[in-house]
Amino acid sequence: MRNVNLNILKFLESINNFCLSLARIGLEVSYQLSVISVSFFLPSPISPLPSTGELDNKNA
Repeated sequence: MRNVNLNILKFLESINNFCLSLARIGLEVSYQLSVISVSFFLPSPISPLPSTGELDNKNA
């Protein structure tokens, strides 16, 4: 009976580890997607910054 209980515990532990690995993969995917989405909204270092005259015209 003790062997059966140990096998059940090992099985539950493996399910737990599997779920944790899925959660880690999900977090990595969501992190990568957030980095990609942030990079779309941030200006690239190569793109020129608008001059103050352009900003004044937009605010007028």
